[in-house]
Amino acid sequence: MEISASAAMAAVYQQIGPVYWTCVKPQHWVVVFGVAFGLSAALIFGAKLLRPSKLQQAEAFAEQKERSLEPLWPAPSFAYRDQHGATVTPDTLRGKVWVANFIFTQCRTICPLLSAKMVQLQRQLAGVDVRFVSFSVDPAHDTPEVLAAYAQRWHAEETRWLLLATDEQTLPATAAGFHVTAKKNDAPDPVDPIIHSGVFVLVDSQGLVRGVYDSEHKEDFQALAKDLRSLSGLSGVPVPPSTPRSGEVLYHELSCAACHERPELAPPLYGLQGRRRELEGAQLVTADAAYVRESLLVPDAKRVLGYPLRMPTYDGVVTEAELQTLVDYVLSLPEQAPPDEHAHVEVDPVCHMKVRVTDGSLSASFDGGTWWFCAEVCRDRFLRNPRAFTGR
Repeated sequence: MEISASAAMAAVYQQIGPVYWTCVKPQHWVVVFGVAFGLSAALIFGAKLLRPSKLQQAEAFAEQKERSLEPLWPAPSFAYRDQHGATVTPDTLRGKVWVANFIFTQCRTICPLLSAKMVQLQRQLAGVDVRFVSFSVDPAHDTPEVLAAYAQRWHAEETRWLLLATDEQTLPATAAGFHVTAKKNDAPDPVDPIIHSGVFVLVDSQGLVRGVYDSEHKEDFQALAKDLRSLSGLSGVPVPPSTPRSGEVLYHELSCAACHERPELAPPLYGLQGRRRELEGAQLVTADAAYVRESLLVPDAKRVLGYPLRMPTYDGVVTEAELQTLVDYVLSLPEQAPPDEHAHVEVDPVCHMKVRVTDGSLSASFDGGTWWFCAEVCRDRFLRNPRAFTGR
């Protein structure tokens, strides 16, 4: 909270006033006023040091141990197109409780984690009339069409999720209005070109921010789901599915393929059983049921070398029986993904992964030929120097 100079002076005078008027001699007035002024300056300076900046304020709220649903600040004004081309504004969201986060589709570190968490939240609140809003922090790349493909990959059937294509001119004001960070990464050769906040922001039906939640803390995530239900007028906890879900259904519902079938994001799971993997810290591990189980519950315990992506924990997300079912399913995956019966298979010239070629597959033309790619990062590398990958 910002402290004004007048408030600081008043606080100082309240403490020293009685002493000053009863005990201080006239010749000491200058000293007393000097001390008072110095204390005021120190108080103001200290307050500025302790007060979080606007771009850090959301994170500061997320770190509070005690939280309430009291209004924090109004959500900022914006007008952006969603993945379907419709314009979304605070007015179009009025009357709905919504939760916002900030991502970009080419992110290789925190964004897949954020999207996985968002999908978890959507599934926990199935049937609840709320909205999920993801603001892109990469206006140059994330068009509505790109965001539509992203939504298709993560949770194609979710109609409450709005992914918004922002613009260079208004994005800074939108980020500042939510009190979050969104800026270019000036580090040399960054893994991700954009630095942004990883919080979830809860907004009520009147457009007031009511809470900020740390995406990586299990307790915060549980509190967010509870608070979303509370603001929506619901009580209690969601009822778990009455029938057990198969491993294949769990793999789909938890959006495992969104990362693990993109080798630039996460290690492939096909043919995992018995495979040796090199971990950070020069360790080796043989993939078995214990390894997969630990990876689902404590993802950071054994991180595969070369993958900066953070994986969410599924502790508390699935039951013990579902966890075992999912472990068994992952270990049963064949050496390669089954090809689409309507698609032929090509080899990505950059990473040498097999690509199932469909109408939406990434491709590039060079010197009279066409090449296919597993992801945009491979196509971008190819386009920078095609001859390096074609020998032409």
